[in-house]
Amino acid sequence: MAVFAFSSDSNENNIKDSGHRVARATTTQLPQSCPLIVGPKGDPGPRGYPGAHGSIGENGQKGEPGPHGDYAGGVVYVRWGHKSCPPTGAELVYHGRVGGSHWDHSGGGTNPQCLPLEPNYYRTINGAQKLAFMFGAQYQYTSSLESGSSGTDVVCAVCYVPTRSTVYMLPAMYTCPTGWTREYFGYLMSTHYDHHRSQYTCIDHSLTSAPDSRQNRSRFLLYTVEIMCGSLPCPPYDRNKELSCGVCTR
Repeated sequence: MAVFAFSSDSNENNIKDSGHRVARATTTQLPQSCPLIVGPKGDPGPRGYPGAHGSIGENGQKGEPGPHGDYAGGVVYVRWGHKSCPPTGAELVYHGRVGGSHWDHSGGGTNPQCLPLEPNYYRTINGAQKLAFMFGAQYQYTSSLESGSSGTDVVCAVCYVPTRSTVYMLPAMYTCPTGWTREYFGYLMSTHYDHHRSQYTCIDHSLTSAPDSRQNRSRFLLYTVEIMCGSLPCPPYDRNKELSCGVCTR
């Protein structure tokens, strides 16, 4: 029968492990008649070093998409020249009429406004103050593009897209770059070159008019924009061609 005995001889039977003295086990052969005496359980030895990392397992299967959360952000734009929003996921906020400054006034705003059909007023002053004015807008010389549109009142729609966050107007193109959604397209329009300035606006290609339009009752006038060669290279641009435009979101 073989049992283990422990020696205290530090020169032969002891080793150091992390600052601890550890007794080296030696084997001693005892007679068969010697009874086996089991001593009390000793204290746990020092903790060993961590083993090596195992190999990385294979990726699991892709889970199902989670539920949609509430949309944060979104984007708002005006569809000039139309009274509804396109079927691109856009929601109608309101529709109305386009207004702006008189073509012959040197002051006032340069940016057109989409005015609601039913305004409300906070506080007003009796009488005409003659300080600044808002006039209705009309298309000019557009019947060759859309029959019967010239001289009619311009409509508009304010649209909200909850799933996109950026909007811009692309001049000289009626298509949008890859990865962008085209909300609408049409003609680039502004005031006459000989009138006071207004910013360029993308008017929907349908040139939708208000149903109660009457000729020459408005004084904010919109014209199509033509190319003039020079610093603009021709080609690819063509002199006297009406510029298109597109409104894109992403």
